[in-house]
Amino acid sequence: MPLRLSLNNPVVRTWLSGCASMLAVVGVSALVFVVVSIVGLKAGGEQVLVPEVVGQPEAEVMQKLAEAGLDGYVSAHHYHSEIPRGQVISSTPRTLARVRAGRRVALVISSGKRKIAVPNLVGLGLTEAKRILTSTALAVGRVTHQHSDQPADQVVSQKPAAGRKLARGEKVNLVVGGGPNFGQLRRPDGEVLLLRRVRVVVPVGPIGQHVQVTLNHDWMVKTIYDRIHHPGDEITVDFTAAPGDRVEVYIEDQRVERIRL
Repeated sequence: MPLRLSLNNPVVRTWLSGCASMLAVVGVSALVFVVVSIVGLKAGGEQVLVPEVVGQPEAEVMQKLAEAGLDGYVSAHHYHSEIPRGQVISSTPRTLARVRAGRRVALVISSGKRKIAVPNLVGLGLTEAKRILTSTALAVGRVTHQHSDQPADQVVSQKPAAGRKLARGEKVNLVVGGGPNFGQLRRPDGEVLLLRRVRVVVPVGPIGQHVQVTLNHDWMVKTIYDRIHHPGDEITVDFTAAPGDRVEVYIEDQRVERIRL
């Protein structure tokens, strides 16, 4: 025989009231759980790893951070002896740190090696010029002696020129005077011959350019160099001549230099 429940029965009413209370508690608890979960998700956000960025170009790092869901920006520029200009020195937060998506990542970008102004060395003695270069963290490059009216071992020119910016340890080439008698030969008959050198840089122009160097002595012309060269070629010609002789340099049959010895 089926069981019949009467709402007028006090026991039934008590039982139904208890069930309703339990359902209400369960419903509220579930709602609180959902709300807490949503709030927690908003507060914490998705967790991502900061990618490797050190030693990489700034533009590539910015793209890599964006793809990882992070916001990169440049916080400073510093000189660095090893990391080239425009590449990342460090990041904050650091590489492989786990952070919230959307987090800003500060980048320090390299300005390259610290630049040093080349001092003016012309007119100084060779020993003093070397001391100054060493004290400014620059290096002495090639030292060339040449005939000069200046005292022996006095700097007559330098390359790069004074004021040029170089990185620490880069070289400065010097040309120093050998004195008025430098590069002279005296023959047994008393005639003086000069040992000289001429340098030529082939200019921009046709691929093959005719370079010719002539020596003019007492109306006699002697060709001492005659070849075809490409633009940018550097040519060195050593020769002997008598005082008063003329050296002429021709490129494509056009005289570009004339030197009286």
